[in-house]
Amino acid sequence: MTDERRSLPLARPSRYSPEIYVGIAEGESQALAPLVAEGTERAIEAARIASERAEALTATAHAHEPPDAPIACRRGCSTCCQAKVLVVAPEVLRIAAHLRATRSPEELADLLGRVQAADARTRGLSRAARAAAHVSCPLLDADGGCGVHAARPLVCRSWTSYDAGACERYWEAPAGKQTPPQWAIGYELAQAVLAGLGKACFDAGRDGTPLELIAALRITLERPTAGERWHKRLPVFSAAKDAEWIETNVRPGSSGKTVP
Repeated sequence: MTDERRSLPLARPSRYSPEIYVGIAEGESQALAPLVAEGTERAIEAARIASERAEALTATAHAHEPPDAPIACRRGCSTCCQAKVLVVAPEVLRIAAHLRATRSPEELADLLGRVQAADARTRGLSRAARAAAHVSCPLLDADGGCGVHAARPLVCRSWTSYDAGACERYWEAPAGKQTPPQWAIGYELAQAVLAGLGKACFDAGRDGTPLELIAALRITLERPTAGERWHKRLPVFSAAKDAEWIETNVRPGSSGKTVP
C-alpha cells in the first residue's frame, strides 16, 4: 500500500521492474474480482488465493534473485509486530474466520479483550505515532509467534530483515531512523498482490479502502455479520479506515476509490 512503501533500493539490477509489479497487481485484480463479487465466503477465498500467490511469487524470486544475505526472521522474532498494519476487508474476514475455526469460545473472548485493549491505545494513530507507542499485536501468542500465521496479512508477509539485532535497535526508538535492511523484491511482490486484491474489491463494487488491522479485527470479532454487511456495501468498516492512507492517497472531491 502506498503509505507503507519505502521505495526500497535494489542492491543490483533486477528483472523486477516497476512495470512488472504493476502487471502483477492488474493480473491479480482481474483474477480475484469475480470471486469477491460472489459473496463473503468467496471473498475470503480470494484473500487465501492472494496469500498463496504472494508466497509462490516470492519463492520464484528467491530462486532467481535471492536476498543479499540470509533472512533473519524466525518464529518468536516479533520485534516488528508493533507496526501499523493495513489490510483490505477480505484479509481481515479471513483472519476472523480462521480464529473462529481454531479457537474455543473462551479463547475467542480472551482474544477479543486483547484486541479491544490494543485498539483503544492505537486507534487513529499515524504510522510514526504507532511505532512510538510500542503496542504489540494482540494476535501474538505466548511464545511471541504469530497466532494467525497461516492467515497473516500480506503486509506482514512482505516484511523481512537481514539482521534481527538491527530490528531490535530500530524498534527501541524508531523516530528518525532508517528501517533495517530487508529483501526489497519480496516486499514489492507482496505489496503488488495486495494492490491487486484491493483493486479486485473495487472492481467487484465493494470497498477496497485500506483498513487498520486491529480496528478492523475488533469490528469483525464483535460483529459476526460484518462480512455480509461489507458485501452488501454497508459501511461496517468505516471506523477502521486508515485516515493517514486516505489523506495521502485520495484526492479531495474524488470518490475515494483509490487503489492501494
